[in-house]
Amino acid sequence: MEHNFDGVLLAELQDRMDMLGRAIVQGNCPTIEEYRYMCGQLRGLEAACGLIEDLKKRLENSDD
Repeated sequence: MEHNFDGVLLAELQDRMDMLGRAIVQGNCPTIEEYRYMCGQLRGLEAACGLIEDLKKRLENSDD
């Protein structure tokens, strides 16, 4: 089974985003500061996924 780096990385980031999302929804943020921190982590991971996907598309298009 072949794994590509970008696919594995995106899956790992998605797993972390899911974990953070579940923690937020379940109310596992004891303070507003913790809530803000977790939301910031989630936004950062979403941005990272977007950058990776954009880079992947640009690299695929440059091969044409």
